[in-house]
Amino acid sequence: MSLNEKPVFIIGVFRSGTSLLVSLLNQNPQIALMYECDVWNFPSQLLARRFRHNWAARMEFFNQALSRHGLTPSHKYDGLEKIRTPGDLYRKFGEKKGATVIGEKSPFYCSRLEQLYQTYPQATFIFVWRDPVEVYRSVLKAGQTSRFFGRPGMLGRMIFEKELAISQAKSIQARGARIFRVKYSDLVDQTEPVLREVCKYLDVPFDARMLALKQADLSAIYHAPHHAHLRRGIIERQSYLEELMSPATFSKLERYRRRWERLQADWLRPASASAGPEPGRLELILDQVKGQWLAGYDGLVRAGFEFLPLSWLRVYRLFKHWVVNPPSGAMDEKTSLRKDLETHWRTILVATGMLFFVAVFQMHSNPHLQFILFYGTPCMLLALVVNTRWATLFVLVSSVFSQMIRYEDAPDYHSIWVFLWNFFNRVVILQLLVLTLGRIRQEFAQNGDHVS
Repeated sequence: MSLNEKPVFIIGVFRSGTSLLVSLLNQNPQIALMYECDVWNFPSQLLARRFRHNWAARMEFFNQALSRHGLTPSHKYDGLEKIRTPGDLYRKFGEKKGATVIGEKSPFYCSRLEQLYQTYPQATFIFVWRDPVEVYRSVLKAGQTSRFFGRPGMLGRMIFEKELAISQAKSIQARGARIFRVKYSDLVDQTEPVLREVCKYLDVPFDARMLALKQADLSAIYHAPHHAHLRRGIIERQSYLEELMSPATFSKLERYRRRWERLQADWLRPASASAGPEPGRLELILDQVKGQWLAGYDGLVRAGFEFLPLSWLRVYRLFKHWVVNPPSGAMDEKTSLRKDLETHWRTILVATGMLFFVAVFQMHSNPHLQFILFYGTPCMLLALVVNTRWATLFVLVSSVFSQMIRYEDAPDYHSIWVFLWNFFNRVVILQLLVLTLGRIRQEFAQNGDHVS
């Protein structure tokens, strides 16, 4: 049986310790696991088209997977022509160090276990368990410097992925899947015994170099602030000086922890059952619906990166980088709306007065006149002085108000479709202006000319 028919997959929700485990395992000369190529993070119905045409350029554009693993120097794809399956890619990477154990680590595979097992019935799945409160606390900490982890819905994504991972792991294990489980706490506190057990399960000799995190090759891991703790080269838990989550979120995660410990009691073997409630039926249903919606949205975005013309995607990424990422590299607009209001209340008050004045002026003017430029003035002020979040809020408000006034004064505007069409156009035009001015504000801040 060829190597690519029995890969190893490291599975765990994001921020659960999978990066630490794969970094240690890859110190073994017999193990070569790729880091978040996410080749299986793709609509299953379209997987047959995954390695066609310019697949390498698309994979590299999506997350630099090939260059991170040293497979595409200078964006040249020579030597990758024969790759037609994910297994071929794993084998290509493994050949670099002559490894006998190949595969991949990715948090996105929590929901792909059935698909992976159906494709590779001889595969090995290594699951990493970490207390969900610790996981989400790490997510929130990472969200302070990462837009990926700071985006809305990360709690819903985590719960949805963990629920799928537990249910699908139980399903494939009942059919004979090879599964090995690791507790994050044991990996940190008893690193050598855990790694010896993993090596024994993978049928490779233990290598003492696996314990030296400082010597680990981390070139495939993203250079991002939330990986700084890993790059310190010390195997220890990350400490947090402040409490990052609300009491309601903590209680929710505690309810799910009790549920997940019960569902995995056969291997977690908690010392005693935790007292307290689990999520109710309604909570489970609502979280499931929310998780499916978020997963569907993520899948749509992922498919877009695969099928839209690369020239479009490059322009989109350049534009997004220009209007979103501040020149200094520091995160922008991470404060709360309340904090913004306390800091910039004068500017926000002036912008509100300007918006009110324009609305009153429009009410007493010729209904055929356009006022989009005047409605855009308070939005531009906020984009230049406060941030694009407040400017966007005023974009939405002004787009609604201008339409409501025209809706009352002109019968031709009574159609809801006319209302929605004009609302959409106003939002797009004003938001493009706001994003551009927001970047100008960031440039001012970088040069020390920010208006306060």
